[in-house]
Amino acid sequence: MDNITLALAKKIADYAEATVAGEYGRKPFSVAVCDKDGFLVLFHKLDGAKLLTISLTPNKAYTAARMGVSTADFLRRLQQENLNIAYFADDKFVAMPGGVPVYNDKQQVIGAVGIGGLKEDGEVAAKVAAAVVHL
Repeated sequence: MDNITLALAKKIADYAEATVAGEYGRKPFSVAVCDKDGFLVLFHKLDGAKLLTISLTPNKAYTAARMGVSTADFLRRLQQENLNIAYFADDKFVAMPGGVPVYNDKQQVIGAVGIGGLKEDGEVAAKVAAAVVHL
């Protein structure tokens, strides 16, 4: 597989919801899945998730897909290189944990997942992205 399909995006969202329910309690959050070019394939907001997640969560997935690294790693790069996010000339980029690229079995980026609304955004996104090859 070289790109995320809607069918896979649905499995990713279901897996994210099950992971949060099983490991973190039934906390409200949002999940977004983008294809390898950063285009939104699926957005899923659980009841009670913060409204801010509607815009931030897809942008986390977008950033991870476009940059090919997690948004936490992107944030570290900005800090280490003393870069302003505006340097990248993309107003959809965000630098906060919760966006993680998704890889196929050949270790190629096929998209990204974004998680928003949880204290553990980055941790959950990493677990979900790592599980994709098994879905």
